[in-house]
Amino acid sequence: MPATLSRASATLGDNGYLSITAPLLPGISAHPSGALWLPSSRTVLVADLHLGYSWAQRRRGELGPLADFQARDKLLKLCAELEPQQIVFVGDLVHAPRPCQPERAYIEETLSLLAKQAAIVAVRGNHDRAFAREFGHLALSTTEAWCNGDITAIHGDRLAQSPLPQSGTLILGHLHPSLSIREASGASQKLPVFLVNPHCVVMPAFSPFARGYDVAAGLPQDLQRCFQAEPIHAYLTTPTRVIHAGLLDSAIDRLAELDTSTASRFRSFRS
Repeated sequence: MPATLSRASATLGDNGYLSITAPLLPGISAHPSGALWLPSSRTVLVADLHLGYSWAQRRRGELGPLADFQARDKLLKLCAELEPQQIVFVGDLVHAPRPCQPERAYIEETLSLLAKQAAIVAVRGNHDRAFAREFGHLALSTTEAWCNGDITAIHGDRLAQSPLPQSGTLILGHLHPSLSIREASGASQKLPVFLVNPHCVVMPAFSPFARGYDVAAGLPQDLQRCFQAEPIHAYLTTPTRVIHAGLLDSAIDRLAELDTSTASRFRSFRS
């Protein structure tokens, strides 16, 4: 992987949407939403959408607002922008089994709407243990792993038990990777991050409700072997851009010193 990678590119499509993606590897680009884009096959990959999250939390006794429309709106906006022919959910498409009736209706409506626009593939995640039984009647396919040429996508919750591909690029979800930035006030915020090298790409959670795992705390051992001891690059995401922050270890050190109230310092991460 080169030391300096291309900036995100912006193109105005025939649909009137400004599409912003950043190349990660040959044939694989990142979108600010946290999705991956494979332009040659017009495929979008989305990890950890967790549809039905608000309802599931209510069933656990947490009486927060029903805000799942944010996840659906974000997904529909992505599809309107990129116009994919295929949507691959890299695990945890839904948040919990045994949905209540409004939750089930919301999930079915969302997936049926997407199925009118593109073929849908659902890769099994640890939150999807009952998905095939509860939603298998919809126009979609379910699988343990999705393959396209030299790309393999699995959720990543059972890496110790999963045979890993001997070549090509492995795409994973599950970890919800993020990096923390400290603000001038002393508060911190987490930015979703792609972890990338030629052997493996770990995607951030697409759900706006997912608490990110701060990768500054270290990567799980099972995940480390997926990168095959080669350097890992970090790509930060904001609502409007993907920023190459350099090698992960260096990015962690730089972010620890960053004052985000100074815009010029934040721009120093741009390639």
